[in-house]
Amino acid sequence: MTKFEHFPPVLGKGEYHCPHCNVYAKQFYAHLQTLTQFNWSSVVNQHLMFNERLPGEWVVTKCQHCGKYVLWRDEKMVYPKAMVAVPPNSDMGEDVKADYLEAGNVFSDSPRAAAALLRLALQKLCRQLGESGENINDDIKKMVSRGLNPLVQKSLDALRITGNNAVHPGEINLEEEPERVTKLFELLNFIAHKMLTEPKEIESFYADLPEGARDAVKRRDGSA
Repeated sequence: MTKFEHFPPVLGKGEYHCPHCNVYAKQFYAHLQTLTQFNWSSVVNQHLMFNERLPGEWVVTKCQHCGKYVLWRDEKMVYPKAMVAVPPNSDMGEDVKADYLEAGNVFSDSPRAAAALLRLALQKLCRQLGESGENINDDIKKMVSRGLNPLVQKSLDALRITGNNAVHPGEINLEEEPERVTKLFELLNFIAHKMLTEPKEIESFYADLPEGARDAVKRRDGSA
């Protein structure tokens, strides 16, 4: 896995990022008999036989790492209602993080809604990067004119275009291709890392160099 890859819970896959501990871990499966009156507390307290076949509508999975349970019905995660993506980059503005987290929480119910929220988060991130935040396409154009990293540009446009398809009729059906939306979380984090985190880390490292060495660089570049 790369630094930004995240594998959300998908019933039937043996490993994914647990919605409880967010660790990429093996998941054990058990089938539950249909319950006339569902009581989650009674389920987690009873003895469960894991690694059974998955023949029915109710399934419970258990994370090998943290030991906590996830409840599924008809291949849809019922419990917990948790983030399906890696946590947001810590350097994002609080308003950007809020939209990111909301997108993660609604993803399982509506990938389209999640994509629309991530597009809104991108618009706010553009504003954090010093652009107007009024028109994402125009903001990207201005950043490109200043020498934007081509990979960041492609990430910005991929998120912009996919997000647009969530709110306007387009060629991408996000309900049929929810994996496209999970990738958007990674792209937004990638953009924030390249545009916010890396410059901050480099500036901090450079500021710790001896003052004489930094003055010599200024004289070399004619900026003293």
